[in-house]
Amino acid sequence: MEQTLINAALKDGIFAVLFVALFLYQLRESRRIQDDGKARESRIQDEAAEREHRINSEAREREDRLLKLAEGITHQFETLAQQYETLGIDVNDIKSAIKREG
Repeated sequence: MEQTLINAALKDGIFAVLFVALFLYQLRESRRIQDDGKARESRIQDEAAEREHRINSEAREREDRLLKLAEGITHQFETLAQQYETLGIDVNDIKSAIKREG
């Protein structure tokens, strides 16, 4: 196609040749710019996907740490509740013993 355009332009003079040369140059440049844009867009999408994956993994790690902390606190409260229950029973036993003696 390019050769056909050049041959036709050669018949019509120097300005036709210049016009066709500029036209072909513009087509090639447009393709190059379009390819560069596609490559840039692909790179940006890859970086965004990587960033999203990293953020999600960090969020999962943070969530796991918080769940472990919550489980630890729950276990500590259960232990304290059992100790307070035992303490309450002991206090009631002491009260009963004092009432019997008094």
